[in-house]
Amino acid sequence: MLLSWPTWAIHLFTVTEWAVAMGLLWRYGGLIQRRELQVFAVCMGPHLMSGLLILGFHLRGDTMHGLLDVSRLTSFGGSLLLLAATLAMVPMLGRWRSWVWLIVPLGLVWAVWTHWPLLGEHSAAVLRAANVAYLSFLLGLLWVYRTDRVLFSPLTIGGFWFLLVFVAVTIFTTRIAMVEWGLPSLSHADVLHGLSESLLSIANLLVALGVYRQIEARRKPGLFSNAKTGEDPSQ
Repeated sequence: MLLSWPTWAIHLFTVTEWAVAMGLLWRYGGLIQRRELQVFAVCMGPHLMSGLLILGFHLRGDTMHGLLDVSRLTSFGGSLLLLAATLAMVPMLGRWRSWVWLIVPLGLVWAVWTHWPLLGEHSAAVLRAANVAYLSFLLGLLWVYRTDRVLFSPLTIGGFWFLLVFVAVTIFTTRIAMVEWGLPSLSHADVLHGLSESLLSIANLLVALGVYRQIEARRKPGLFSNAKTGEDPSQ
């Protein structure tokens, strides 16, 4: 295997944290009786699957590139789902909220139509499209927070946004590994790989921790309140 045990541990933590965040969001949605938040939690599923596919890719010594290609497509679909689920929470859209789900099939049809067979360089283009969809989701998340601050905490939103740091650092470290050092991939530079992946782990941890604090604040009012102002920073 190309990855060291510490890097493997970081990968496993990353996937586990995302799964925990899904469960916590589902629980919090039920706690505040907001079904749309539970739908959002389900829409995080494709990104979890993408992470598992990446684990499989590394487990096979980075040789089964089909797993990587499918992971990129799954990530694209997941980002579209998160975008649609977020826009569906915006009251301002009114009756149009039910139509935002068309983003998902239309986006997937576009990917298949323009980048078939979705392998190799084509899958890399799909990954770039996934990043655009994810950025759109982040902007939608800010829109939701401005209209309804009960659904997501600043810490959770910050975690979703922190993923951009992971993407930027991964691009930078990949360039170092492949261009400067002449290695086949980032996986061959274990320290850089582990450093990059640790940022994703931090992002997922922030997402989960933000939701956990919201749940605890509901169960135990005042638990996270500021002693002077009485305000809950998680809200």
